Amino acid sequence: MSNTVASTFARNLFAFSRREIPEEAYDRARTAIVDTLGVTLAGAVHDGSKILREVIVPTAANGPSRVFGTDLKLNSLDAALLNGAAAHMLDFDDSNSHLHGHVSVAVLPALLAAADEKNINGRKVLHAYIAGFETAARMGNTVSRRQYTLGWHPTTTVGIFGAVGALAVLLTLSEEETATAFSLTTSLASGIKSNFGTMTKPLIVGHANRNALMAVKLAQSGFSAGARAFEHHQGFFAVFNGDPSTYDASFLTEPWKDEIRLLDRSKGNKQKRFPCCYAIQPPLDGILELREQHNLTVEDIARVEIGVHPIRYPHINVPEPENPLAAKFATNYTVARALVAGEVVMEDYEEDARFNDPATRALMPLVSLYKYDSDNTGGAAIAIETKDGRRLETFVAAALGSTYDYPLPPQAVPEKFIACASRAIGKDGAQALLARLEADDFA
Repeated sequence: MSNTVASTFARNLFAFSRREIPEEAYDRARTAIVDTLGVTLAGAVHDGSKILREVIVPTAANGPSRVFGTDLKLNSLDAALLNGAAAHMLDFDDSNSHLHGHVSVAVLPALLAAADEKNINGRKVLHAYIAGFETAARMGNTVSRRQYTLGWHPTTTVGIFGAVGALAVLLTLSEEETATAFSLTTSLASGIKSNFGTMTKPLIVGHANRNALMAVKLAQSGFSAGARAFEHHQGFFAVFNGDPSTYDASFLTEPWKDEIRLLDRSKGNKQKRFPCCYAIQPPLDGILELREQHNLTVEDIARVEIGVHPIRYPHINVPEPENPLAAKFATNYTVARALVAGEVVMEDYEEDARFNDPATRALMPLVSLYKYDSDNTGGAAIAIETKDGRRLETFVAAALGSTYDYPLPPQAVPEKFIACASRAIGKDGAQALLARLEADDFA
């Protein structure tokens, strides 16, 4: 094989997959899978998932791959599409700062669809997930910051390569086949942030999973792709990033000998506490802290100011969300709900009664969002002015669950899983599934 970006990318992936993987990485992968399957099951009963199934299922071939939250078993490509969309439908899934997006929903649905098809289970699935996470994170290091700023959605434009990496390891592709699959994927990557707050955001995550699996299957069957699809003058780097100073292929082409990305204590797998955009998680932590600390009521609030990093500002500056789904990106709505109810839950983004709640609506104009000067991309500055003249302030450096040194409480992930999965399979079914997943039974 020549030393193109795609070929060295593939070579490094397989060298990584042969490394000794610490047990902690398997623990992290298991937690990610549990969390992701929980939100997938909850997302499966959302109207967006139901509409997508109504369109896809009538012409989809049956097969061995499960469609979670239903009794359907379809071909692996369509199962990956439907499960990928459901996984991201609620925007309650984990996140990652290497990628500037969501790794698990871009990797796991394709991985499990292929595992069902090939009857693969257990530790091999965990191992492939770790390789996929590494692939997505390194692609993120290479290109994501620029793509995120330009308006691409790295969960899909970058995360899709993570799915290809996971599948290549799970299905033991050759290096040549994997390089071809990576090159193929440069033309299948897609997703722009203008569709945030609509059903199209999770739809394209579904397509990222389907396209990754299709790229792998095509490569295995001898399909061709440009060997220099990344570095070509009209290749992936040039088209998606433009300025050569905004990407660094060495993260892919130099040997992958540094710390496993999944074990990065500050940029590993970030768990969500609230079912809304990750950029709103730090403001919510601060708002709820001040509310509880000062026993605030709705009647106390005169003004709320939220400061976030400029990279976060554009897509959570939605002062007039059109519907509950769009409100997942509306800082003023979400902060108002937190102040009214003392919590933010899935129903806040589903029920018109909550969305149109008079107390919430009255608070929304009092919440303003601005770009702060801190270099911290994952923090938030929160200030509440009260009607009696107090100014209450706090700075959240990182949302709860955003680093391994600042994790969610130990029971939060299983409790979240039960709450989410029960929506689709009932509490007893959710508890039984959780027990299987914790024993590495993913079939």
